[in-house]
Amino acid sequence: MKRKRQHKRVKNKAISAQFSMRDAWDVSVIVILLSVIVCFANYARNNNSNLLIWPQINQVEVNGLLKHINYEKLKNIIRTHIRGGFFRVPMSKLEQEIVHLPWVYHATAQRIWPNTISIKIYEQNPIARWGDSGLMNAYGDLFFPESIGSNSSLPMLFGEELRAKELASIFESSLIKLKQIGLQLHGLFEDERQSKHLVLSNGMVVAIGDGDANEKISRLTAAYEQYLSPHISEVKKIDLRYTNGLAVEWKNPQLANNIKLERKL
Repeated sequence: MKRKRQHKRVKNKAISAQFSMRDAWDVSVIVILLSVIVCFANYARNNNSNLLIWPQINQVEVNGLLKHINYEKLKNIIRTHIRGGFFRVPMSKLEQEIVHLPWVYHATAQRIWPNTISIKIYEQNPIARWGDSGLMNAYGDLFFPESIGSNSSLPMLFGEELRAKELASIFESSLIKLKQIGLQLHGLFEDERQSKHLVLSNGMVVAIGDGDANEKISRLTAAYEQYLSPHISEVKKIDLRYTNGLAVEWKNPQLANNIKLERKL
């Protein structure tokens, strides 16, 4: 019995020694970790700005066919967003602010490891003017740059802005049909009652009114081929605001009588 008790006491002492060594090791590890944390905290406090912007951006690539964009405004937007470093650039916000520049249609930005931001910019491609200060792109979207510059010779459209896409579609289909008979469309205007007028490059006005514009333009092309073609330079206005047929206003009223006489003969 005594031997068993003694053996048990020795065993308990061994176990206690093992736990003491483990506790000491754990304490040592904790002390080391705390020391590392304290050192890192001191370093971070002294070098905070460098840590936040790591890795730094050393290069910004801007790609695209850029003719009208304001480079100074573009640079200011880019500088504002790359100050925080490679991982802290708000890419979607950067893209949105670039798109808000007057001549930008679309923009994408991406990170290229380890220190480059690549930006792709698609400029607006205007196909027509909108009033005196706006432009319309190929998708019927309007944009209003600081100046329309060399685009002042483009065809002009005007109406309610909410109907811009509809007017663009009417303009395009009318342009194609009139071009087939040798007439060049220069403008389309719609008033608050959605009554439309076309203006040709020779100054002739075509009143379409409301309703089916395609059907009315087809009626005009038929009349042109039948009897208007030889005298088109003398036409001041064509009125298509009728259920069937059209009315012609001549620059010289006398010519109207002559044409009526020719048709009767």
